[in-house]
Amino acid sequence: MRHAAIDIGTNSVRLLVAEENGGAMQALDRQLQTTRLGSGLMSCGVLPVQGKKRTQEAVAAFFLRAKELNAEKISIFATSALREAEDGAVFAVQLEEAVNNPVEIISAQTEARYSYLGVIKSLGEKDRLVFDLGGGSCELIWPDGDSLAYLSLKIGAVYLTDVFFQQDPPDAGEVDKARRYIRECLQKNSFDLKPLAGVGGTVTSLAAMAQKLAVYDPAKVHGYVLTRAEIKSQLKKMLALPVAGRGMLPGIRKDRAPILPAGTLVIDVLLDICQAESLTVSEGDILLGALYANASA
Repeated sequence: MRHAAIDIGTNSVRLLVAEENGGAMQALDRQLQTTRLGSGLMSCGVLPVQGKKRTQEAVAAFFLRAKELNAEKISIFATSALREAEDGAVFAVQLEEAVNNPVEIISAQTEARYSYLGVIKSLGEKDRLVFDLGGGSCELIWPDGDSLAYLSLKIGAVYLTDVFFQQDPPDAGEVDKARRYIRECLQKNSFDLKPLAGVGGTVTSLAAMAQKLAVYDPAKVHGYVLTRAEIKSQLKKMLALPVAGRGMLPGIRKDRAPILPAGTLVIDVLLDICQAESLTVSEGDILLGALYANASA
């Protein structure tokens, strides 16, 4: 049986189509379109017109692609941008009508569960502190007895960029303020200090940058052990360049270049607080977790 999931995130819309074979999901197609749906959301409370237009086009195209690949079950879900926007529920209905398929605004708890499931199914290790760094928020998830514990923190890469970074590149004062805010958000919460595994565009981009991948290769990114030294080195390099120059570095998608420094700051601070020297990068994420969850439902 073939399954598909479409994730409507704060920064991008993503598609995963996979075939269920012996209880495992074998990926058939992955696609991503940067839509910046959550850009400016914190200042006005509503979704940007162009962001909604790009998102609707991406969802329609990905839905059609899933149908072309004969996906029998297509799950479309949205995360923090639609949860928080005043017009999020209305826009979800518009998307449903456009593709004639349910669009679910999932809770932070469901988002965390999907992300954790995607990581453990792909990495094969359960005893992890998983973090899913998105555009609007960052979820931290870890096993707690027979259940999962999680935090959802307002330290997403798009959010931090919009709130703290006005200069290009960000100046030292802006970086310090963002770093202090991230640290405060993490330190006022408690979580288990287990081996770290990370998912999301910032994490996979850093793995690609560390390996100087001219062409993104999921096989080389998945399972890559990203060291604290590599993260600090890439952060220093990015903060010295404007967006245009940053987008030319090997391993960076040009459409992700504006938000990568903020996302990298989050990872740098998290490693410091966890006193960890590295993290494992996972390509298996919320999309894969959603497919497994829906297949077993």
